Amino acid sequence: MYLRRTFLNLARKYSISYLNSIKQQRNLHSYHVVKNYVPYSVISTNVSQYSSDSPLKCWNCNYMYKSDLFCSKCKALQEPPENLTYFDIMGIPKSYDVTLTEIQRKYKELQKLLHPDKFGNKTEAKQQFSEKFSSLANKAYSTLSHPLKRGLYMLKLNGVTIPDETDNVNAEFLMEIMEKNEEVEDAMTDTGKIKKLVQENEAVLKNLSMEIADAFRGNDIKKAETLLIRMKYFDSISTRLKKLKHDLGIVE
Repeated sequence: MYLRRTFLNLARKYSISYLNSIKQQRNLHSYHVVKNYVPYSVISTNVSQYSSDSPLKCWNCNYMYKSDLFCSKCKALQEPPENLTYFDIMGIPKSYDVTLTEIQRKYKELQKLLHPDKFGNKTEAKQQFSEKFSSLANKAYSTLSHPLKRGLYMLKLNGVTIPDETDNVNAEFLMEIMEKNEEVEDAMTDTGKIKKLVQENEAVLKNLSMEIADAFRGNDIKKAETLLIRMKYFDSISTRLKKLKHDLGIVE
């Protein structure tokens, strides 16, 4: 009985010591994280959630940095996790409702932090990470700032891809598009008609954007796909009209 009691006392003692040691290590870790915190309002609050299987240690100093953009100890830029979405990179919600103003603001903030010129005197590895992130930021901006591209990208995130050539439209809609293209053809040199067609087409695209936003909000991916197919045709007409405006020197 004496030996048993002695053994239990020793086990309890070392268990408590072990727990205290773990607690001290956690406190020390928290101290370092706070002490070396790198303010980054654009995406620091999101990046740690992007990838649970991304590297846990800083490549530069081997510190346990989780998966922040910058190491919280040596502040070295980290390699981008592979599963980052364009929304993650821009630090905005994954929503079709994001505004162009918000996207532009986030992009400018990103470029200030990640532009390769800021890493000109850094190591080759840091320059490569900067170039990679800067390239991703450019692609993210180009995609998310365009209503059609943003919608198609959101479809892709949901496992849906619309081919360049699609026949998934009814005959009545195709007839409407043909008539619109004929109107554009007839207005090749008529400034007034071109301006009118631009206004009409922009109104259609605006309404489609609102319908697409509603579809994504309701998680109706099939409806969003149908609407985006329609938007592709009107976006093509918009491209033609912009070229005509440029060729005729129309400035608004």
